[in-house]
Amino acid sequence: MSEVASDPRSISSLDVLLNDVKVGKIVRTPGDFNAFSFEDSYRATGGFPVLSLSFRATTGGLRKDPKPVARALPAFFANLLPEDKLREAMERHHAGSVRAGNDFDLLVALGSDLPGAVRVVPSDRTISRLDNLPATKPKARFSLAGVQMKLSVIKNTGKGGGLTLPIGDEQGAYIAKFPSTSFPGVSENEYANLALAEAIGMEVPERELVEQSEFEGIPKEFETLSDGKVLLVKRFDRGASGQRIHIEDFAQVFGIYPSRKYEGAAYPDIAAALNVAVSSDAALEFVRRLALAAITGNGDMHLKNWSLIYRGAGNKPEFAPVYDVLSTIPYIPADAMALSLAGERPFKALNAQRWKAFANRARLPEAAVLKAVVDTVERVNEVWWSLPERSVAPAKILERIDMHVRLMTPILGTCAE
Repeated sequence: MSEVASDPRSISSLDVLLNDVKVGKIVRTPGDFNAFSFEDSYRATGGFPVLSLSFRATTGGLRKDPKPVARALPAFFANLLPEDKLREAMERHHAGSVRAGNDFDLLVALGSDLPGAVRVVPSDRTISRLDNLPATKPKARFSLAGVQMKLSVIKNTGKGGGLTLPIGDEQGAYIAKFPSTSFPGVSENEYANLALAEAIGMEVPERELVEQSEFEGIPKEFETLSDGKVLLVKRFDRGASGQRIHIEDFAQVFGIYPSRKYEGAAYPDIAAALNVAVSSDAALEFVRRLALAAITGNGDMHLKNWSLIYRGAGNKPEFAPVYDVLSTIPYIPADAMALSLAGERPFKALNAQRWKAFANRARLPEAAVLKAVVDTVERVNEVWWSLPERSVAPAKILERIDMHVRLMTPILGTCAE
């Protein structure tokens, strides 16, 4: 399809694909309403492979089609798009064809490389051409949820190497997270925290720290002014040969818009959903990850930083690997947990009584929850102080993390009493 024909502003209908399965359609109506409906053929399967738990009825099968939304996409699709500065950069990159703040336009532009296995493509015979549009060169068309300046990139092999952006319908197999002027040492901070999570037995994607000089052809819209290394993380929603693996974050699971990712649900809600949709083991793994966030001072584990992954046929969710973990207290000394843990957010409040209340609200065995917290504290203290990756973090960052770990150890340790 030509660049003129695929101008996002000229498109009124999008087919929604899950890998190669057509699951539904998004239609933009006059007045800028966006309506999503499922294909009859997909409904006939009972809703498999799964697009989102938010669309599934408690009695089985799919819910009714959601109501049209004014000037926005339905929540599941809105959560596929970048936010804040990352969104602004992508809108500038597609200036002239994507209107600022228009979700539908942006989804059209980025629909070939979205998180998970979802793709959106213009429906047949729904394009009304816009006159006098100049031909344009291919653009970067990936979407990554979140606010940090990060890019989906291709690692070139062979002579020369280097890292480049996917252009057009290409896909990146890695996420490059760039340094920040506001949060010095953030790449090294996250690198060390990912290493800690792996060292205590959690599933963590491959990662490395690379120099910014290794990147080639980064459009100016995505350039950052900050010096420092880039954290390169292997995408777990892409297979070894580039196949898409479906994922959804818990804002999508609960049907909550990105703007409410800090308030739309609480931690017991995630644990309860994992217990029902995946397994009790997955719910207790969530408890361990939550305890890790508390002990390391990670105040940014909101709804979009926990996900389900649908491997194989895509019919059964699993708890996705750890991602976006870092210590926020070096930058925000008064920070607290991103969501409520049974009515409390401050780190210092997370004693045994709070975890018991959490277990009750999540309908998990109290003894198992307390044991998961204690085991995590013990494992962190066994490996953190001699973890080789500690050495990459700036001294001031590391000092503040260490102080918080020492503060939280006896508080979380009350779960053993």
